[in-house]
Amino acid sequence: FDSEYRDLAANVSRDIVSKNPGVSWTDIVGLEIAKKLLKEAVVMPIKYPQLFTGLLTPWKGILLFGPPGTGKTLLAKAVATECQTTFFNISASTIVSKWRGGS
Repeated sequence: FDSEYRDLAANVSRDIVSKNPGVSWTDIVGLEIAKKLLKEAVVMPIKYPQLFTGLLTPWKGILLFGPPGTGKTLLAKAVATECQTTFFNISASTIVSKWRGGS
């Protein structure tokens, strides 16, 4: 059981990009609405938590979806850079394969 956790941790740590992916908002061409919403939903609550109390609470989550090559990962990297957080690029199969069998 412990070896399964170790394997999962190794897979996840291999997928960690870095503390600072180095992607700025200006690196992303277009997607203005998505950038604005991500700044409102993620960046602002992290940078200014005192503004998001009481009735004005942060969003519960964000779902970026679409076909490959539409900028989802780039948007997420820009958020991680702006918020100075660690970026994890983990596919669902990385986690599911350990618990559901090889996928």
